[in-house]
Amino acid sequence: MKVIVIDCGTTNCRMRLLDGDRLLASVTKQTGAGNSAQLGNNSSLKRALKESYEELAAAEPVAMREVYDIVASGMITSSAGLMEIEHLMGPINLIDLTGSIRRHLFPELFPQPVLFVPGVKFIGAALANHDMIRGEETELFGFLEVLTSGNEVNKERLFMHYGSHHKWIRTRERSIISSSTSISGELMMAVMNHTLLRDNTLHLEDVVPDPDWVRKGVEAVKQYGAGRALFQVRTLNVLDKQDKQASTSFFLGVIAGQDLAMLTEELLYGVEEIVLYGRNLFPSIVVPILKDFYPSIAIRVVPEEESGWLSVYGAASLYRQYKEEMKGC
Repeated sequence: MKVIVIDCGTTNCRMRLLDGDRLLASVTKQTGAGNSAQLGNNSSLKRALKESYEELAAAEPVAMREVYDIVASGMITSSAGLMEIEHLMGPINLIDLTGSIRRHLFPELFPQPVLFVPGVKFIGAALANHDMIRGEETELFGFLEVLTSGNEVNKERLFMHYGSHHKWIRTRERSIISSSTSISGELMMAVMNHTLLRDNTLHLEDVVPDPDWVRKGVEAVKQYGAGRALFQVRTLNVLDKQDKQASTSFFLGVIAGQDLAMLTEELLYGVEEIVLYGRNLFPSIVVPILKDFYPSIAIRVVPEEESGWLSVYGAASLYRQYKEEMKGC
């Protein structure tokens, strides 16, 4: 069964051609919902999607003729995406996602219909409990379908997704219970590229995080708040003459400290395992801290290479279930 899977985020859009669980071809464009938000329209995203489709067709012309559907998840379903699809109200059972898939045609882009997987929203009694996710619901479904087995599926888990946004997501068995989001990833890049701290920090690929300075950054957020802690990155480098490895490690600790501050008793209650996935940088920083803070909770890290496949695993599984349901209609 051949299908195209689209995973579109804030900064990147990936289009993959699958034959069952086997990857035939893949195209990634550094264009996402963030570009649409900045431009005020989705023209750049549409162009990237059309180009990606054409590149897949050139790479695998025979297989592409056997594709009947395209499955799309993530920010492509947002107001800054290809088509806005309303969030489902959480908590929600992951299996119920199949029945909520929305089918639409875009003949100017693709000959096949697009099956959109909606995101999930949470509206609690307090404003602090309001949150939403797009794309992570598909990734978590992929994790539970492919990377867990037997009774492992039923564990109480807390996931952290590291990307443009950092998200804590609570699951119970096959249901998403709640989530808590920070714009940490975007904030980190904005501060490093568009403030005075650009002169006091290294490019991320050049950083070898110093655990002691990371922890000092975490503590600074607790004591002084993020604004003051971020300025201390500059004083460390300019006044204290610490090298940029130290000041950048402190900076990463400040960002990580903000994420750790979101861990409430409600999120952690009954959690048996914390799963970190997405970009590799933060798990390497946060795991030792989590082990110190929560020694009774198991910590698992999904490597970045495998994290990138979670949305594919989830979309492929959802599509198989969707086709089975359609047979019965």
